[in-house]
Amino acid sequence: MRKYIPNSILRQLIFLLLSLALLFLVLYHLSAFLPGFLGAFCLYVLLIHPLRWMMYKWKMKRIWSVILLMLGSILVIVTPIYFLIDMLTNRVSDALANKDKIQAQIELGLQKVHEEFGVDVLKEINLGDVSAVIVKVVQEILNTSINGLLQLGVAYLIVYFMLMNYRKMENWFYDNIPLKTENLVILNKDLRDLVISNAVGVPVVAVLQAVVAYIGYLIFGLDQAFSWFIVTIFGAMVPVVGAAIIYIPAVIYLLASGETTNAYLLLAYSLIVVGASDNIFRFWTQKVMADVHPLITIFGVIVGVNIFGFIGIIFGPIVLSLVIWSFRIYKLEFSGNTQKDELAKEQL
Repeated sequence: MRKYIPNSILRQLIFLLLSLALLFLVLYHLSAFLPGFLGAFCLYVLLIHPLRWMMYKWKMKRIWSVILLMLGSILVIVTPIYFLIDMLTNRVSDALANKDKIQAQIELGLQKVHEEFGVDVLKEINLGDVSAVIVKVVQEILNTSINGLLQLGVAYLIVYFMLMNYRKMENWFYDNIPLKTENLVILNKDLRDLVISNAVGVPVVAVLQAVVAYIGYLIFGLDQAFSWFIVTIFGAMVPVVGAAIIYIPAVIYLLASGETTNAYLLLAYSLIVVGASDNIFRFWTQKVMADVHPLITIFGVIVGVNIFGFIGIIFGPIVLSLVIWSFRIYKLEFSGNTQKDELAKEQL
């Protein structure tokens, strides 16, 4: 006797395929705004608890609480991006107008490196190509920063409605996500820890490390130290190389300016003090926030930059962590293991 698939199951399959096709179509045409959606999600996770606190402790109206939180977060997030765009705009204009002079100064600095350390960088590279690449990279960062402001606008538009209707949204989440209640609790906690660790921990460490570097820039007479400080914040977010991607060129700049002693002192200060501060600040944030494995950060940044551009430094590790985290939820949901079993294994 032949067995046929019940009509109810066929209807479910057709409905699911149609829904997935429509979802893919929508996501495909909204893919350009994906960083904005991720930004809204991160902002929601960061602002929802302060919102509840303001509403229930201060007895403030929801609309005013949301507006104050959004304005405060805009000041914290947009201010460094504004300084970066303003500084890069001026630097790119100067670089294009004085390309030959800048190239000669770089060449002089590399010659000093060769004389002092015996490393002949000029022999291995074409300085003209390097200068062109540097200008191109700076322009790309500038374009990405401007695009980042656009994505922030999208994020704030979305997060406004999320915060204004957070109860309905969370109720819908718990009612419609096909997971066990205990796994939904794990999901909620893990997502919060994940966002705080990446969206808050990484920038906080970068800013603190840049402040330490800025002190050195001021002490050893680096010209336009504040501009170097702003760039160091973003350089410190890059895994592996970190702030070295900024303070090494700063040392070469001092060498080219004839400030040999200050260049040596800044190099020693950066390698010892700035390098040590990175480990101290990361250790501190890992104690306060969730601990994210360094490999997740490194490969997450690579994935994020390829997908989102420069802003992927923040979102990349979050996306990669979500992929790994989804396997954990799958195991908890379908393997029969409980949250207590998982905690017992972690303790072992």
